[in-house]
Amino acid sequence: MTFTEDEAICIRHWDFSETSQTVGLFSRTHGLIRAIAKGARRERGGFSGGVDLLTRATITTVIKSGTDLATLSGWGLIENFPNIRREMRANKIAYFATDLVGRLFEAHDPHPNMYGAFLHLLRHIGSGGERSEMNDESRLLDFQWVALCEAGLQPILGDCHTGVDVIHFDPRDGGRLVEKQTSTSWRVRVATIDVLEALRTGAVDTTASDESVIRANRLLAAYIRDSIGEEPFTMRRLFGVLT
Repeated sequence: MTFTEDEAICIRHWDFSETSQTVGLFSRTHGLIRAIAKGARRERGGFSGGVDLLTRATITTVIKSGTDLATLSGWGLIENFPNIRREMRANKIAYFATDLVGRLFEAHDPHPNMYGAFLHLLRHIGSGGERSEMNDESRLLDFQWVALCEAGLQPILGDCHTGVDVIHFDPRDGGRLVEKQTSTSWRVRVATIDVLEALRTGAVDTTASDESVIRANRLLAAYIRDSIGEEPFTMRRLFGVLT
């Protein structure tokens, strides 16, 4: 039996009984944790009426050997993101990001960089401060890139697009650029690849157009869809049809 203290964001919750919940947590130093919160739904319990989705808290868990289900014994609310519940686009982005975290990573596999990127995105869209659509697109693009890198799915890309406007991106070959179209490759504008190259190298691309950033977001989402073998509902809800 191991006691752990951490901070985490709630990414799933289910009612287990009239007084308890089962929760999915993405923690900073322990990764994904699935736990039962006994008595969490009691009004006078130690969980303030329950663990809410997309809230951040300090947690205490008891992890028992031989089971994947931990016991959540402490939940100290630090932060919520109210705009996610008020604004439709913020809601769509948040649920898509939450879905990716749950699908791309294994339980008890720490990814502190991913936790930081997730928190950064939730704070951006959830605070209710002044934002623009392109601010959202840029933050979402950063998040998707970090998610792919942390999951070991970073597109390979490569330099084979000198002097052309359109290149071929092969999702079945690790996101590699190929000179000629194949049965599995996608035609992609070079300007879109330039946005991803800037992310890969850590450079700041001040010349990227808004359209190129939007296309890069859609390309990464489609690549994730192919990598996990299905299209989450949250992805279709945010991006529409990804061709």
